Amino acid sequence: MANYRKYTYWLTKDEEAHLRAELLSRDIRMKSARGVVCTPLDEINKITGVAPEVWNDTCARQGSWYRASDKNGLYLVISSFELDGYDESVSATITRSDFVRPQTPSLEEKDDMIRDPEFMKKIPTRWNKAEDLEKRISMRWAGRLGSDLDDYEVLHLSHTANHANFVKPRFFVRENQEIIPYSIDRSAHICSCCLELFQILGDQFPKKLVAPCPGASLFARLKPDQYLMVEKIS
Repeated sequence: MANYRKYTYWLTKDEEAHLRAELLSRDIRMKSARGVVCTPLDEINKITGVAPEVWNDTCARQGSWYRASDKNGLYLVISSFELDGYDESVSATITRSDFVRPQTPSLEEKDDMIRDPEFMKKIPTRWNKAEDLEKRISMRWAGRLGSDLDDYEVLHLSHTANHANFVKPRFFVRENQEIIPYSIDRSAHICSCCLELFQILGDQFPKKLVAPCPGASLFARLKPDQYLMVEKIS
């Protein structure tokens, strides 16, 4: 398995500007994400900053989770190398995993997951309000990754239940008695894996196993269904 490692940091606007200037003084140019937040995950991107407004762009509905989180207003930096002097701002590392999902929940199980009161209180109102165009795009992207689903509501159920599993896990593996939640379905049937990869959802767990969503597969060239291990740094 090829070596792949990303470090994620959450910084204030001033901290991000300082980091840019610091890197530039060493002839290292930090890119800026445009349109979507997942492009920094591409192996060819060495270090990239994601401004808060990017979460309002292409994936504005999905970005409602960011806007409802304690990271709202902060700048995300994804780097292929560790940043000296930013130990207090580092969030997690992301590496490739050979994990194989042991099971996929049924539609009934997924429906039960999204109705959990604890999870329901956390769902941003905007999350469930997809426009018709976005629904068609979601179905098209799922199809490009091999899905044969023909009902957006069934797809959205999977999207929502997957996020629920990182808020209140029902599907997980254990390591030394530690719970490690995982993405509950194939890449074609999940959405906005950035929320788990960047610690907006599930940051209470030391480790998570996250499958790339169609966006991350298309925009960041992550291999569909190849899980990524997210390890919290504290």
